[in-house]
Amino acid sequence: MSHILLVEDEERLGQLISEQLRLEGHRVTVASDGEEGYRMWKQEQPDLVILDWMLPRMDGVEVCRKIRETSIVPVMMLTAKGDEMEKVWGLEVGADDYMTKPFSTWELKARVRALLRRAAFGRERSESASEGGVLSFPFIQLDREKREVKLEDQLLVLTPKEYELLELFLSYPGRVFSRAYLMDRIWEADYLENDRTVDTQISRLRKKFGLYGKAIETVWGTGYKFNPGKGSEA
Repeated sequence: MSHILLVEDEERLGQLISEQLRLEGHRVTVASDGEEGYRMWKQEQPDLVILDWMLPRMDGVEVCRKIRETSIVPVMMLTAKGDEMEKVWGLEVGADDYMTKPFSTWELKARVRALLRRAAFGRERSESASEGGVLSFPFIQLDREKREVKLEDQLLVLTPKEYELLELFLSYPGRVFSRAYLMDRIWEADYLENDRTVDTQISRLRKKFGLYGKAIETVWGTGYKFNPGKGSEA
């Protein structure tokens, strides 16, 4: 059974969604505004967050941004608008999926199942790090047992922090990581606004990637992600 946090200010819609998710066997916690939703996320640490875009006290985009500072929990955004740029913005700040109202509960439940499956696969992949294994993409391979990285079959010389950073990216392709999360995870330190540690390490990794450097993408206003498709275009 998964624990889902639903942050929705429309009471009837919130009741409908929560009832449908409970019928699927999930435990559902409901919040009616952004501040309450963010507070409950910190307290409850759910397996999935469903956020309405327009929320009182703190909008869904800001809630998502704050969650992404320290967590990679799956986030789905809901909105009444069908604007493409709004969808892009929601995904850029770290949302994993996006649904436009009105939507069917069947599609919602299917998307929830897909997000939970993807998260479970990511956890399994991450947990396997301690047991070794190889992360392989068309142009790059990372061998966890040997702590070696090969780019186009050429051994890549990395510092310990560069290796840890790259291993995290390759473990979660497409996942957006904020600078604050990377500082906490890799350097075990708090992120300060003018601290260029993360940016400097990313720049060095990109240089070592050569033509494949664009596979490490900047997500404006949020952080970075590994996009193997971009690297394959080199």
